[in-house]
Amino acid sequence: MTSRSLKRRWLRTKMALSQTIDHILDINRRRKALSAAPDYAKSQEAIEEELKVLNRIADQQARLLRKYEMNMAQSNS
Repeated sequence: MTSRSLKRRWLRTKMALSQTIDHILDINRRRKALSAAPDYAKSQEAIEEELKVLNRIADQQARLLRKYEMNMAQSNS
């Protein structure tokens, strides 16, 4: 993989991770406001499931980011 394409993948992954984290934070803010809702239990389950998926995605993106950083460090050496 060329250095340029590696940097591009790294940048895209970093942007995707940032968006995923922003979405997780937005859901957490929404969850606080939702605690006063009458159908709290039902909506709580949906939010928890969405957070599980987003956390897995963020974890995978973070691992991929570390891999790209290691590859870039090795190619610079």
